Amino acid sequence: MKTQKEIQSEIKALKSIRSKVRSRSVCVFDADNLAQLDAQVAVLENNLDDDEIYDRYDHSGMDEEVLMAAQDARQWIEGESDIEKLSEGWPMNNE
Repeated sequence: MKTQKEIQSEIKALKSIRSKVRSRSVCVFDADNLAQLDAQVAVLENNLDDDEIYDRYDHSGMDEEVLMAAQDARQWIEGESDIEKLSEGWPMNNE
């Protein structure tokens, strides 16, 4: 389980990279990276549980990537993820 300090640090990191993240991914069905990043921030800021995530994010069609990003954030909080930092690995505009 992540501490509040770790969560706050990751929220800050995600918000700081938002303007640098490529808005859409061409390799993953034109996925909306910014919506995914915003979903992760929302989960971290509001400590959304699985039920709240499913209620908030569409789990059908093109928005499934947003739901999966939100779930990744929940798993990260719980310490059930191999991801060390959610803010790493996002496709940047200059790449």
